[in-house]
Amino acid sequence: MVGLSGQTLTEEERDMLRHPMVGAVILFSRNYDNPQQLQALIGEIHRLRDPQLLVSVDHEGGRVQRFCKGFTRLPPMRRLGEVYDDDPKRARRLA
Repeated sequence: MVGLSGQTLTEEERDMLRHPMVGAVILFSRNYDNPQQLQALIGEIHRLRDPQLLVSVDHEGGRVQRFCKGFTRLPPMRRLGEVYDDDPKRARRLA
């Protein structure tokens, strides 16, 4: 799993992502401006390889939400645990 330097791929990153030892990409705030830009970045990543690379994000919700603008805010996962303590069925539905 490798990270990227910015919101678009450099030629060096394209070469790195084509390497057979790379299986996934992890995205961070530095890789995000808006949903359209993100969609274009992921599309470019996916076009580099077949089968496509797995694309993930370091994103836990609450204080750690890498993509905010254009995305639903997620509560801290501990909040779901608190709901679960009182109402497991509701917590599963919220999750």
